[in-house]
Amino acid sequence: MMELFANYFNKHIVKKIELDDITILDYYSPEYKQMYNLRYIFDKKNSSLAITGDFGELLAVNFNNMGNWEDFYKDFTNNPGYFIEKIKASSRNLFVYDEEEAKKIILEYFFDNKRYEDLDKNDRYYFDELFEYFDDRHGFKHITDTVREFLSEQDSEYYETLEFAGKKVSEIVFLYLDAYKRAYESIKNEEVE
Repeated sequence: MMELFANYFNKHIVKKIELDDITILDYYSPEYKQMYNLRYIFDKKNSSLAITGDFGELLAVNFNNMGNWEDFYKDFTNNPGYFIEKIKASSRNLFVYDEEEAKKIILEYFFDNKRYEDLDKNDRYYFDELFEYFDDRHGFKHITDTVREFLSEQDSEYYETLEFAGKKVSEIVFLYLDAYKRAYESIKNEEVE
């Protein structure tokens, strides 16, 4: 479990509700009621998971192991990449973009691994123009025609590099998985006692 999220969940309890084809894990702090609460709704019939609560909403589907609360723990809590592949909708961004990391990648791929300080005037123009439309939620939101032309001269498939430059899994994905791991292990510990 990640210590990064411990402050959110250190007073949480979990209630498991079993219905016909549905299992609900309600993970919350009795002290806060709604703040920092998460509800995991597993649908066995449709092999889906809905997460709702204070941290946003998410829907994930997989053909055989998403609707079972125990299989989810085994198959997904330690594999955020696999989990992201199964997400169909999320109210929060699943990825964020690190500008400094993106700059390193762009310098490496398109500017012969030079440092920014070593770029000539023209290269600096293209570099600065490219990052004019970069943000941490979407990466490169817009590429001007002049920059597009420059990049395509370097690599005809430049857009593949731009898509992944600085891209990282958002902390919200780790938070959902960490909270689930805590809730699941709390239930299993209660069963042993």
